[in-house]
Amino acid sequence: MSSAKILSLPNELLIDIVAAGQELEEGSAAVQQLRPEWTWSQVCRRFRDVIVGAPGLWTLIDLDLHSDTLAEIADLYFNRSQACTLCATLRESKDIDNDSIVAERLSIIVPHIHRIRQLRVFLSADPQIVLAPLRHVNASNLERLEIRNTIDEFDANPVELFSAGAQMLRFISMRGTTPHFPVPWAAALTHLELRTDLEWTSAEGSSLGVTISTHCPSLAHLSLKMVDISLGRFHLPCLRILHISLSDPVALDHYHLLAIFDLFDAPALAEFTIIGTHAHQILVLFNSTTLPHSSFPALTSLTFVNVRCGCDKIPDDVLPITSAPPLFPLLSSLSLIRQCFMSHLVAGVLSSLHIWPVLKTLTLCPPAGEPVEDVCDALWNACHSKSQVLPKFRLFASLLARIKDRDDEEVEKSGIDMELGEGEENRYSWYRFRSM
Repeated sequence: MSSAKILSLPNELLIDIVAAGQELEEGSAAVQQLRPEWTWSQVCRRFRDVIVGAPGLWTLIDLDLHSDTLAEIADLYFNRSQACTLCATLRESKDIDNDSIVAERLSIIVPHIHRIRQLRVFLSADPQIVLAPLRHVNASNLERLEIRNTIDEFDANPVELFSAGAQMLRFISMRGTTPHFPVPWAAALTHLELRTDLEWTSAEGSSLGVTISTHCPSLAHLSLKMVDISLGRFHLPCLRILHISLSDPVALDHYHLLAIFDLFDAPALAEFTIIGTHAHQILVLFNSTTLPHSSFPALTSLTFVNVRCGCDKIPDDVLPITSAPPLFPLLSSLSLIRQCFMSHLVAGVLSSLHIWPVLKTLTLCPPAGEPVEDVCDALWNACHSKSQVLPKFRLFASLLARIKDRDDEEVEKSGIDMELGEGEENRYSWYRFRSM
């Protein structure tokens, strides 16, 4: 009976079921033979005819550059998808010693590049050689490009791509290499991620800041991995989201974070996340009254993340927060994730709430293994203060557990309302802790 019911599925419903399975598997490294369009097309002759005859089911191409059947599988998808636009993923399942062979195999998509809407390439090779087939082509329908290169030794020079045009391209994410500028399609980019430790050099001899500001004026989202502040200043009037990842060698420089902020002239910036910060750098920033070259009048969300800390103390000259800087007049959300000396930061922020009159949410996550009693005390003392309106607190579970360990009568008198919060920021389960 079950078999009869499956075989009686209307064609339209069958196509919808296969499409739904593709959505669940998109982005995974599933074995080609287990993909829904393959599996369902082998149930019976009727299913095969329906699925093979549905071009939209053959638009998600996932090719293993190491496979001996690469050409056959690619041709099958290109033919069955007919005139539909495509999303293509090319990956190396294992290293191929000869980069020229990888380039040759990647070139199989070049005759169809005008049909590809999204392209992802995962490599372990020299990008100058491997990506050469994409250098002078016109990717007229390409909207999104992602390149991941796991080998750092080849990161000397930016790679040239689509010099003949890519007028629809809006999203670029690169790791282990960087794009070559200038190119005519860069002016329309809205999303740019460069995750590499490169010391930037451009064909014009300009700094990264000047290059991006000149060639990518429409950027709304920018992510950068920065070794130092030698990248120059960025003038990006449309930028709304900025993510910066810093390297550890700058940990001892008290003013490094302040210098990072001063690199960006982004009057529309609403969300700023910085990975690799330290408590003393944050305190220097919050004690500053001005940024000589920048301002952030629209900034509403600010997040500091510490990856690993080598600090043994906070210098006396950065404590406490004493100034009232007009740096972030609209800041409504502040997040301190795994920061060293969390209790100092919490006490400083909660004693200086007049600096951020519209702050609504303070998110706190202590470093793993760090005692939370001092942070708990800082929160507890602030909740007993009637001199200021407190923001809502989103706390990591260990803090909430320590709060709940307090005497029940004391908790009730404080007027603290605690509830399980929604969200999975930074892969943590968060709790919301609210002072009434």
